[in-house]
Amino acid sequence: MTPVSAAKTSAFGTPLTEAGPDDASLFVRPLEQLAELLERIDHARAAEVRELLGLLQTSPAQVRRQLDGNAWWAGAGSLAAETMSDNPGLAEAEWAMLVREFRNLMIEIGEQLLATGAANPGIRSWLLAFNNWNASEV
Repeated sequence: MTPVSAAKTSAFGTPLTEAGPDDASLFVRPLEQLAELLERIDHARAAEVRELLGLLQTSPAQVRRQLDGNAWWAGAGSLAAETMSDNPGLAEAEWAMLVREFRNLMIEIGEQLLATGAANPGIRSWLLAFNNWNASEV
């Protein structure tokens, strides 16, 4: 996998990687970071993200399908919607930093999904919302 031209970077300047639609290896780093973040806040879906990391070596196509699924991008029960969860009792500055990091990781995952042919219609809406919220420091 090689980085593509400068025109193919994420909103944060991260090079998007050329990969086939079933190559989930490009999700390793953002999923590791997302799992760590979710574990820090004792989020119930941390185990799900860890499980996906474990499947990357044996079932990359399955991982990609799950990342493109409604459980990640559609509606109130989606992982994307979890970025709007209430503060679990952390200092406000720490919580704001974690929420921004959570959004940034979801943006990175969503952009990579779109770059490799994701079909979930919720991805674009969430990416727009996350980028707007981050830009306005919400």
